[in-house]
Amino acid sequence: MCIHAANITPSLDIARRVLYTITMPETVPQQVYTVIPTLIYIAIAVIFLFALFFGLRAKRNVKHEKVTSLPDGLSPLDVQRIFKGKTDPRRITAALLTYWAKRGYIKLTYIDKRHVHVTKIAPMPPHTSPNAKFYDRGTYVRERKLFSSMTDAIKNDGVVATDKPLFDKLDVIRTNAHYAVREDEGVFPSLHYSLKIFIMIFSVVPFALLALMVSLASGNFVGFVLVGTGIIGMSVLIFAKGMPILFKTLWCGMWLGASIGGLLSFAIGLDAPAYATGAAWAASITLLLGPTVLRQFVDYRDKKNLADYSDLVNYRKFLLFASADELRSQNYAEVLPYLHVFGIKPFAAHKYDRTLPSDMYDGDFQTGGLV
Repeated sequence: MCIHAANITPSLDIARRVLYTITMPETVPQQVYTVIPTLIYIAIAVIFLFALFFGLRAKRNVKHEKVTSLPDGLSPLDVQRIFKGKTDPRRITAALLTYWAKRGYIKLTYIDKRHVHVTKIAPMPPHTSPNAKFYDRGTYVRERKLFSSMTDAIKNDGVVATDKPLFDKLDVIRTNAHYAVREDEGVFPSLHYSLKIFIMIFSVVPFALLALMVSLASGNFVGFVLVGTGIIGMSVLIFAKGMPILFKTLWCGMWLGASIGGLLSFAIGLDAPAYATGAAWAASITLLLGPTVLRQFVDYRDKKNLADYSDLVNYRKFLLFASADELRSQNYAEVLPYLHVFGIKPFAAHKYDRTLPSDMYDGDFQTGGLV
């Protein structure tokens, strides 16, 4: 978060001095300190319940069924896409290496716990080939491009660190830039993003109500100016992706610090009851959390993706919680990529018969690391 006490405290002092120069109404209607704070609390409750309801939609639709296998051709990148609506191949090096070994594209030779030697056995066939096995064509095309980039990069010595990214960030950006179809196509419909925008906009409502309370109680409308500065600061925080971090931090500290610190100072200086002061703090916190945190909870998925999501959740449960007797019958080379991409290998690998085919793996992998 880019707001610090150093940013807010001067705003509190400045606004408090300004407040004392304003001619306050002799009497403030009691409704100002009861009705408006109540509306603030109701608006905040609506925001949180809205985010919670849509945030749990995918989990509510998970079927209570046992899934012991996944479709042939479903890669770790497909798993990422189904879960998050996008892929991040830099985070799943071990999953990709073991999956490509399983498909017969590469052979892995043990060096130590964190390094393997990669030997290219065969290229990934184009998606039009009858030999191509994939779940989502767009993901497969991107994966094939990444595989080619990886094999070109290591052709001199073939040594790969299994705990570090396989690809440079620019390689991933260039790969995605080649394709017009978005990765979240078929995962999140347009309504998903509309709901996120609703959360962002509605998060300003409690803060605007706070400005209304301050205006009615103090007889001036400076509070609405501060709401505008808060919107500017929050917009920069969320949408200015390419801005240098230092400049962005200073910008956010200036606009959001002045907005929140100033309006809070006005509210505290009114000598309002604790119920109204609490609403002021709650409205300020919501302005920060709504657009940055609560909107991330919105998870409205396409119906087909809900079914895929349910299968992945249940398959992960099977790999993690099934008995050792049941899991020993599973082909370890087949499930290993999914243990990695699900992040459960340290907790579940000991329950399997970790025998690996020699045409995929060579060396003492049983000592740890990738296997």
